[in-house]
Amino acid sequence: MKRIENSPQLSSVIDLIDDLIFYKDKHFKYIGCNAAFLNFIGKKTEELIGKDDFELFDDNLASQFRKHDKLMLAEGNVRSNEEWVTYPNNKRVYLLTKKIPFVYDGTNTGILGISRDITSLEKANQKLQEQTLLDELTRVKNRKAYNLKIKSLLAVYERYQTSFSIISIDIDDFKDINDNFGHDVGDTVLRNFGALLESNIRETDHLFRIGGEEFVILSESKTKVDAIKLAEKLRHIVASTALLSEINITISLGICEVTMGDSPNSIAKRVDNLLYEAKSHGKNKVTYHSMS
Repeated sequence: MKRIENSPQLSSVIDLIDDLIFYKDKHFKYIGCNAAFLNFIGKKTEELIGKDDFELFDDNLASQFRKHDKLMLAEGNVRSNEEWVTYPNNKRVYLLTKKIPFVYDGTNTGILGISRDITSLEKANQKLQEQTLLDELTRVKNRKAYNLKIKSLLAVYERYQTSFSIISIDIDDFKDINDNFGHDVGDTVLRNFGALLESNIRETDHLFRIGGEEFVILSESKTKVDAIKLAEKLRHIVASTALLSEINITISLGICEVTMGDSPNSIAKRVDNLLYEAKSHGKNKVTYHSMS
């Protein structure tokens, strides 16, 4: 446990530090801070001292701070946390904060906090993570992203019965494009195809390239009818759009709706069977008759 003594010399040193430094008493009221903290929250010293977080910030942010303060005092040891914080000037930052108990006025235990703005690092980490979830060729989400999303949707469905549908999409006779025009042209078709689908789905529809010419949409539609309408719309758009000057394609689609007891494997198997049925009955079709 640290002992903090107030002195002009100590305050001068603390004010030279770029990190946000603050300390509160046992009632969670501010008893001091450095210049960086004041500048960051847009307050003067007299506006801060003797106030608690609920008098300075909105309730959500204040509750966030209070929770970590209480946990640190209860544990009586150093506590670290990382969190997105939006301050009164609407500046949104990602802070790494460490809090430790300290003694003031001889016997009282308060809270000493040091926060570092690591927003740029967090954004870089997020960008790197996003890159690992994108298909390198088409720049739509990849199989790894699909696996994460369907597990999440199934967990929500199991708890709240929030329905969703899966639409499996396959380009008809794609091998002929590679054989007749070459793989570079085939790659361009795939890129253009992914972009075309992405531009014609809604925010509640999530597109993934599973592999080769196979794509999947996880649709958080309220009804299976919505998913069918989306699939038919995409089928018509693709059939009427030249992805390259000499190349038109068609697609086959299978759709099924989640049912109780589904796993990622069971729902994938059902939709694959429906896609196969569409392919084997002439292609350029949407098959959904097995949906519940």
